[in-house]
Amino acid sequence: MDLKDGGLVKDFELDRARYESFAATVSGLLERLLKAEEIGVHSISFRCKEVASLEKKITAKPSYPSLAHITDLAGVRVITHYSDDVDRVALLVESEFSIDAENSIDKRIALDPDRFGYLSLHYVASMNADRSKLREYSAFRDLKVEIQVRSILQHTWAEIEHDIGYKSTVQVPRHIRRKFSRLAGLLELADQEFVSIRTDLDVYESSVQAEESSDDALLDKITYTSYVLNNDDCRALDEVVAKTCRYNLVEIIETEKCLAVCALLEISTLGVLGRHLIENRTAVLQRAEIVAESRAELPFSDIGRGVCVFFLLQVIVARSQDLELTKAYCTLNDWSEEFVTYLMEFGATLNSRINT
Repeated sequence: MDLKDGGLVKDFELDRARYESFAATVSGLLERLLKAEEIGVHSISFRCKEVASLEKKITAKPSYPSLAHITDLAGVRVITHYSDDVDRVALLVESEFSIDAENSIDKRIALDPDRFGYLSLHYVASMNADRSKLREYSAFRDLKVEIQVRSILQHTWAEIEHDIGYKSTVQVPRHIRRKFSRLAGLLELADQEFVSIRTDLDVYESSVQAEESSDDALLDKITYTSYVLNNDDCRALDEVVAKTCRYNLVEIIETEKCLAVCALLEISTLGVLGRHLIENRTAVLQRAEIVAESRAELPFSDIGRGVCVFFLLQVIVARSQDLELTKAYCTLNDWSEEFVTYLMEFGATLNSRINT
């Protein structure tokens, strides 16, 4: 390493804190921009190059005139859930930052197909002119950052490649390279299929919301959510239960445990659920009154829509007088043995009122 290169390392040691702050600032800015555009991502991370890593870099290529010509001293990585979201993030980066096109690369186009894990976007960027004028960004106007964007499957591939040291196609035996090629194809297909599944679910959800679901519609997250939000009987009973129990209804719906209990009770369609709700309306209100007594001294609190279904399922389990079913129900909800006893007694009371 000559004096000039040693000077670069010294310069970086003196200025490293600024590069680290720059990487953190770009990461935070991207997080805010993505949120504003409603682009969900898996993660955003940042790093600043270590001094030892810079020494190795300029030893391998001792021709950098200055730190400004080393474009990866600060880095930010955006990992998306879906491969098509890489393009959405790319448009955002290109519109909000000044891009060094000469040093940026779209490796999805540039690399061979068996290099799946490196099929990511690598931007070299800096603050654009308008943002550089702002006081909070002015200290970074002369710095560049490497912004990588890739899907989570691409990232997984790259991390595993890095872990097992698969870099050179010359040094790796042909039969192993073939395995990597096959795996690359499978992962690329999986990336595309996840996008397809998400699209199909969006279309399905739109179709459910566009028309009133029939009684024969199978219960799933989408049909159940639509039912709770749009069915007149369910909405009306929710209002009464919430008022009785001193709850504020909010547009949040818990589906996972509800659907699990419905499966346990063999309630598989909207029609069956709706009939249970109508037939057990009085019992649901009785359960609400009991809850109200325990909450008499408590302030109003939020609860999601579908609370009447939550009480309905308790009523159905209680009325069954099936001890094993009741235990399974309480276990699913992480409730105590005391609540098992309560439900059995509550169900016996409900059944006796029917028979008198």
